[in-house]
Amino acid sequence: MIGLKNILTLLLLSLTLVSCEQAETKKRVDEVITHKQIENKHTKVISDSTNILTDKVENLELEYTVWGCACPQWIQSKDNENSDKTKNYLKLHFYIEPADSTIELPIYFDAFRHRIKVTGQFYEREDYPKGTLETEEPMPKAKVFRYKKLEVIDNPNFKIDSKVEQLTLIYNAISCTCAQWSEDRKREDNNKKRYYWLEPANEKLIDADRLFNGKNLPIIIKVTGRVVTENGFPKRELSKVGQDEAGKVFRYTKIEVIQNGQKK
Repeated sequence: MIGLKNILTLLLLSLTLVSCEQAETKKRVDEVITHKQIENKHTKVISDSTNILTDKVENLELEYTVWGCACPQWIQSKDNENSDKTKNYLKLHFYIEPADSTIELPIYFDAFRHRIKVTGQFYEREDYPKGTLETEEPMPKAKVFRYKKLEVIDNPNFKIDSKVEQLTLIYNAISCTCAQWSEDRKREDNNKKRYYWLEPANEKLIDADRLFNGKNLPIIIKVTGRVVTENGFPKRELSKVGQDEAGKVFRYTKIEVIQNGQKK
């Protein structure tokens, strides 16, 4: 009799364990399914692959508006200057997309300092840029401009808040794609160095970053200008540079080469 009770107890215990395991398995399966549903939702392409371009090729000058929403962010400069910023202001904005990956917006583009000139065509219907994925925050449809040519230009309305300075800088030849110039008087103490990206104000000035030829250290220069951003990049082609390397950008209007190699 005692043996029978033990057998029944073990049987009930086994059934309970099996039931718990089944419940846990079902819970895990449900979690996986839910995760997949969320994942699939956010990998769903919402742009219309059947949308086609108009025949009209246009040259536009655009500005980027920094919104606090997932909205179209580009507007023609002429519309931005003439707009009264009413509720219709958003309707003047549209999306842009590059014709190929070689002409994507460069890393140095600054929404406040720069504008862009683009050549291309609008799509016939309001839509999203090709390959746009669904997000948690719904995006409104808008006109989409596909460009095949892009040029970043200075925004004439950008006002620099910093004061005019004259800096004596030394080239550090650091083995990275980061800012290379630091103030000469602090060159002996690496912990106190402030590094700068340099940007000539016009093409007639010596390009400081082209002075180093791989051998001619030290390079010391004196530049006059202003810091245009505390966290950005100079307006020039930059390869293999990441956002973590953004820093002070000093735009100079005057440059004097004090030393270029061992001989002054």
